[in-house]
Amino acid sequence: MTLFANAVESIQIGVEDLLKNDDRRVLSAVRNVHAGVLLLCKEKLRRLSPDDEILLAQRFEPQPNDQGDVSIEGVGRNTVGVEDIKKRFKSFHVALDWKRFDAMADIRHHMEHSYFKGSRERARQAVADALLVIRQLLVEALQEDPLSALGPECWTALLENADLFEVELKSCRMTLEEVDWDTAAAARALPDFACPSCHSALIRQRDPDNKSRQNVVLICSACGEEAELGPVLSLAFDETFGIETHIAVKDGGEPPISTCPECSEETYVVEEARCAACDFELPGDAQCAVCGNGLSTEEYYEHDGLCSYHAYVASKDD
Repeated sequence: MTLFANAVESIQIGVEDLLKNDDRRVLSAVRNVHAGVLLLCKEKLRRLSPDDEILLAQRFEPQPNDQGDVSIEGVGRNTVGVEDIKKRFKSFHVALDWKRFDAMADIRHHMEHSYFKGSRERARQAVADALLVIRQLLVEALQEDPLSALGPECWTALLENADLFEVELKSCRMTLEEVDWDTAAAARALPDFACPSCHSALIRQRDPDNKSRQNVVLICSACGEEAELGPVLSLAFDETFGIETHIAVKDGGEPPISTCPECSEETYVVEEARCAACDFELPGDAQCAVCGNGLSTEEYYEHDGLCSYHAYVASKDD
């Protein structure tokens, strides 16, 4: 069986598993679809390789041959892993929606290592994410027709699953969109709301008519667990502001989100000077007890009323 045929068969089996009315098959569905997507990635590297399919090797090194020339040969039997696939796709300018790929992989990881209710809904989300990645790989990377490659039954099932998940997701989001979140950061992070228990995006308000942030009660449509607003916002902020935080830390600046001194969640919005979860605001007279300089939120939280410098001096004295 060719690599491409193996990829197609894995996806087809995964979709068949998802369609079975058997909760024992949902993990198999996610595993098979995820494996099929990985194999499609490897198929693209195979097609980019010379005749020896060298881009599928995890490692390759220059080797001298009998004619005194140098050739590049694979080393060992291990094939390329996800991180190397990402690097090689970037080197060869192969576009892929890695955010959705990683979301699908994250769902597989949680389903394999944690037991929770709502596995079928999580599988639907993973396969919905996979659909767009599969289409991108087939159409853009491999120049294959999805309908012909996967067959009408599998391709139609993928499309219908994505539609069903999108309807449920839209219904959940509608219960959140009319809430006055009080901070622009929370409103911006709305698309990244997820359940802290199972990481499903199907998080909604118990009372869909409520518009007050203070009265928000969240529940997950996937696992049925009630969720506190603080952990939901913390998880969403990590996704929404992750790149900005990375850049700020790298450049020695202040990250956009920090730990709230009041509720201890990662929900204090620096630019808006308040916590998006509990309404804490840094006192206007918050200043260092030694030098009188104003304190940042991080200093207020970590150094017990001292600026970073005098907290450092105090630690040395100890």
